[in-house]
Amino acid sequence: MTETTPADVFERELRKLYHAELEILDLHSDLAAAAASEEVAALFTGHKEDTVEQIHRIERIFEQLDEPPRADGSPVMEGILAEKDALVTDGPSELRDLDVLSTGMLNERFEITVLDRLLLLATDLELSDETVMELEANRREARAALSEMEAIVERRRVN
Repeated sequence: MTETTPADVFERELRKLYHAELEILDLHSDLAAAAASEEVAALFTGHKEDTVEQIHRIERIFEQLDEPPRADGSPVMEGILAEKDALVTDGPSELRDLDVLSTGMLNERFEITVLDRLLLLATDLELSDETVMELEANRREARAALSEMEAIVERRRVN
């Protein structure tokens, strides 16, 4: 389907985000299992509830649009999953944590980028305040998760 209107692009991006969030449930479990340190494993394990709530927010947006929730894959998300498979190894612990964190940061940056696009489109389309608030809440949580990962990387870089 070729998107010809801002509304079409909004719906495409929302389906892309929904797919990404569904994939993130498994991704975070895989990353937690692959982590070498308790700190990194706990970081990814601790985000399950946030991800579930982000999925519910997206489903509420679909409901507000009077559309059934639908997930469409994205080459970017598929690339992140492939990157996880290629990077996350059973190697030395310092490398496993770095690979896990790098994959997590790629994912959060992708999520933030899609949310930024959705927020711009929501404004242009004059969508409800409720829709904008749901998107903003997801963006805040993605940004916070990215900041946590960056902080771990920075602490390890400095030490």
